[in-house]
Amino acid sequence: MNIKEFSYNLQKLYQEMSDSFSSYQSSTGWSCLPSCGKCCLNPEVDASILEMIPMAYSIYLEGKVDEWLEKLQTTKQEHCIVYEQGLKEGEGKCGRYKDRPSLCRMFGVSGHYNKQHEISLSVCKLIKEKYHLFDKELKGSLQETPMMADWSMKLASINPQLIQDKMPINKALLGALEKVAFTLQYQNDDSSH
Repeated sequence: MNIKEFSYNLQKLYQEMSDSFSSYQSSTGWSCLPSCGKCCLNPEVDASILEMIPMAYSIYLEGKVDEWLEKLQTTKQEHCIVYEQGLKEGEGKCGRYKDRPSLCRMFGVSGHYNKQHEISLSVCKLIKEKYHLFDKELKGSLQETPMMADWSMKLASINPQLIQDKMPINKALLGALEKVAFTLQYQNDDSSH
């Protein structure tokens, strides 16, 4: 696996994903609250190693793999380790926004299929409260809604094996860092012969 190319292709897909979800949120006016970060504080946010490869590769390029490995192996923090707390409680931002995983790009307002296999909207509770949205109001213009399942399938097509296992986000970043460091070490050792 060529990590540089793999990360580049994944970042390209991430940009398309971000554009799709941002465009939909802009067109509906239902955007995330400025400096919110509440979802980042949820200890149940999970990701796969695949989703964290761009962040891990970026950390590698910065020469900070050892620093991040130590931080991830010793942290007691259950919510995302890259979250940067703001001055007020509940305010903050992603410290590695450009490299954030797919869930972070899709969260806020997105579509999913309900038990009846109909398109349904998933809207953050805080967005619903801010815009005074009610479930029955969210039924309109569902055809333009970006679907989480569609984007997840696009991700899976990149590497089905690496996306299978979901785990706490910090553990996924640790796994991605180990994979990136090992793969690049192996490739560098191999090219020196």
